[in-house]
Amino acid sequence: RQRVAGWYEEALAGMVKTPQVPEGYESVWAQYTLVTDRRADLMAGLKEEGVPTAVYYPKPLHLQKAFASLGHNPGDFPVSEGLAGKVFSIPMSPYVTEEVVEKVAAGIKRGLAR
Repeated sequence: RQRVAGWYEEALAGMVKTPQVPEGYESVWAQYTLVTDRRADLMAGLKEEGVPTAVYYPKPLHLQKAFASLGHNPGDFPVSEGLAGKVFSIPMSPYVTEEVVEKVAAGIKRGLAR
C-alpha cells in the first residue's frame, strides 16, 4: 500500500490534491482519497477508463440522521461540509499495479480536459 500511494503521489502530482502524511508518520492507506473542485468531471473521466471510484462520506457526520439529536445545522462545520462535496476515492489495495495507476492518471487527465 505504501508503494501504491507513492505511485499515485507521483502520477497525480499537479493534477489533484492527494493525501499528505506528516513526516514521521505512516498511513495504512485503507482509502486513497482525492480532493478536487471538479469531482464529477474527474469521476466521469475515470469511469471512461474503466476505473471505479467511490464517495464514502457524501454527507458530514453532523448532518446525518443518526446524529440529529446533537442539534447541529448546515454551516456549523463548513470545512467538513465543503470537503464532502469535493472528495472521492480511487482504487487502493496492495494489488493495485502500476498499470492501474497509469489508468487512473489517464482518467484524471481526461476529466480535467472536460
